[in-house]
Amino acid sequence: MFGPDLGATSGISNVVNNWLQAGLRDDVELEYISTLDNYVQGQYLIKTFNALRAYIIFFLKSFRHVDLVHIHLSFGMSFYRKLPILMYSKLRGFKTVIHLHGSSFMEFYEDGPTIQKKLIQWLFNRTDAVFVLSKAWKEFIEGISYNTNIYTIYNGAILDQFSEGVHSEEGISIAFMGRLGRRKGTYDLLEAFKRLSSQVPQAHLVLGGDGEVEQVCELVAKNNMEKRVKVLGWVSGKEKIDVFNEADVYVLPSYNEGLPGSILEAMAASTPIVSTPVGGISEAVIEGQNGYLINPGDVDGLYRSLLILCQDKKMRVAMGKRSREIIECHFNIEKIVDEITDTYDKLILEK
Repeated sequence: MFGPDLGATSGISNVVNNWLQAGLRDDVELEYISTLDNYVQGQYLIKTFNALRAYIIFFLKSFRHVDLVHIHLSFGMSFYRKLPILMYSKLRGFKTVIHLHGSSFMEFYEDGPTIQKKLIQWLFNRTDAVFVLSKAWKEFIEGISYNTNIYTIYNGAILDQFSEGVHSEEGISIAFMGRLGRRKGTYDLLEAFKRLSSQVPQAHLVLGGDGEVEQVCELVAKNNMEKRVKVLGWVSGKEKIDVFNEADVYVLPSYNEGLPGSILEAMAASTPIVSTPVGGISEAVIEGQNGYLINPGDVDGLYRSLLILCQDKKMRVAMGKRSREIIECHFNIEKIVDEITDTYDKLILEK
């Protein structure tokens, strides 16, 4: 399996770590090879070195018995770093799975030059199976590829890590987790919260994630919101779980996504969601049942949705309960790992 280092600040790393915790290695003799030590904007030489190291490790290990190669893929240079892995795997006759994660992959395809589109089509046509995060992404791949082995493999959450309906004891905690910046709607959220804070003085906002941390801190200070907004930076482990368990509302007003693991983890913690209907989010967040969906960039809609939830505790509790039910039925990580291993078996047994 190829992807970013399992200790990296990456959504893919979080997904794979959840699989491992849910028992993936119980059924699979897995060799994980890191193609990227950590995500940092730029640093192209370091990223190239990371990729070359992965190629060498793969070449040396490929002379052992290999049944299948699972490649986690995003957009941009991630796509080009992973191409040689697929090419070599097909040359050696290994079964391959491309697992698409990139939130902006549609734009990467549609806005790219013709040669890039051809390479993307070739990759999806040549791999034995494609894993996508949502039904919307499945339809997209079906539209650009003739590959018939396209599987919707949702991200999931480990339920026993999260409390059911135990939230902030002081005030109303609104949480956000993700790469801080425009794509995740961080600045829209800060604008909406600035309006909200005058209406709901007991509300406070917790921002967890890497990205444009310094710019966000500067904006918080400029608007005199330091007492109401806490910028944590990247959080993981127990600290991350505590943020979810203490949140009364989870918000992610993204402009594009696959299916964010943070939304599923917030749902596992029995939390109502305010987000946008991009990628596969509407497959987890059902308007009016466990949250609200507003259009990307709709700051007024974001403000109104947060205001409704902040002012109605009974609704927050009911929607949070529904969130947990949806996770238990459709996004249980143990069931997802079973789907993955069953698909491995099917692919390996195919001639």
